[in-house]
Amino acid sequence: MKKIILTAALAITTFGVFAQGSDQLVSKKGEMYLPESGDWAVSFSASPFLNYFGGFLSNAGAVAPTASFLNNNQTIIGKYYVDPQTAYRALVRIGINSQGQDNIVTANSSTPTSPTYATDHAAYAQHFVGLGVGMEKRRGKTRLQGYYGGEFMFFLSGSSDTYTYGNAYDKNDQLVNSTNWGGPLGITPQGTPSFSAVGQRTLTNVAGSTFGISLQGFIGFEYFFMPKISVGGEYTWGITFQSTSTGSMSVEAANGNNSTTTSTNTGGSSSFSLDSGINSVWGNSGGNLYINFHF
Repeated sequence: MKKIILTAALAITTFGVFAQGSDQLVSKKGEMYLPESGDWAVSFSASPFLNYFGGFLSNAGAVAPTASFLNNNQTIIGKYYVDPQTAYRALVRIGINSQGQDNIVTANSSTPTSPTYATDHAAYAQHFVGLGVGMEKRRGKTRLQGYYGGEFMFFLSGSSDTYTYGNAYDKNDQLVNSTNWGGPLGITPQGTPSFSAVGQRTLTNVAGSTFGISLQGFIGFEYFFMPKISVGGEYTWGITFQSTSTGSMSVEAANGNNSTTTSTNTGGSSSFSLDSGINSVWGNSGGNLYINFHF
């Protein structure tokens, strides 16, 4: 009799432990909490969600959360699980931007009684191509998972400004009304650009191409608070090298009869970093707080 009671107690205890483990890894609807082989995941910044719940709980006013990139450089970050303990990571950003702006100025031949106008035009172009790959290894048998791994990333970027003017320099007009576009390279000035009678003006301003590479390790954690949805944090450590080549600028200046165009080179730069939290290729501070969606 005692043997039967002990056997039954052991069975009940074993079932209870198994049930507890099942409760941790499987929802009441039978959904798996943890990622499985063949699952994909995409990552977003957790800050908008945390700010929303923090404002809701503190009665400070909750702003509806939005899906935000994990860093400030519009990088898409995802993972593919080859098995529950191994995932390949990928990062990608491909951006090509162009923008134009017109400004109306008084024409050279304009008079107070018969005003005429000319159009100046600015064209801004930028590009950024960045790719990254990595591998992630995972540990843990509960909804709290730890992980570590490494990744390699590179990017190539550049920008250029081109200006055309409606008023030309000639022997009768060596000071012409031209737009003073202002603003740094590749950034459209805010508001209406000013204009003034000038003896020289910028035609092009081309930044040197920037190339960057980063090799880093990472370590972090995830907690699956819902089936296939997790929040987590991550730290990085690695090396980053970045180099910007020589750029160029061309300026048109009056020469007494019409104008002369002069081209000059602008200086390049380079940098190297070895430290924790180094990830300047993607504009990241090295400590991420994120939310992952698996499917």
